Amino acid sequence: MIYKIDISEKDNLLTVIPEGIYSMNKILDLVHIVMENPLFKPTTNLIIDIRAVKYTPVISEIFSISEFFVSIKKHFKGKTAIVVQGDVLYNMFKLSTMFVAKHGLKSNIFRDLEEALAWIAESDTPKV
Repeated sequence: MIYKIDISEKDNLLTVIPEGIYSMNKILDLVHIVMENPLFKPTTNLIIDIRAVKYTPVISEIFSISEFFVSIKKHFKGKTAIVVQGDVLYNMFKLSTMFVAKHGLKSNIFRDLEEALAWIAESDTPKV
């Protein structure tokens, strides 16, 4: 498994970037590794950039990721941004983000890392 994990305490951000052939279960394994890191706090924001993954999941695998985040929502209050390549993955994960939003979690799907970083940096305080 080839992956990069970038930890920024200053930005309260963990970025996971797997490369190569990964199933969604292996990506969840990486998320577990990240969450076990002592620098990870419940309010830490998370970016999962899967643009370099050479695997197209089925919709049930996408929803297993959603169900995982719903199951840990007591311990995870940060935002999750998922960065993908291509329309198929974008639309599959868009369904997933709608599912987790119904459970009060903040997640979004992006095609561009810079857009994901901008969304993570946005305040959750409503603008008046």
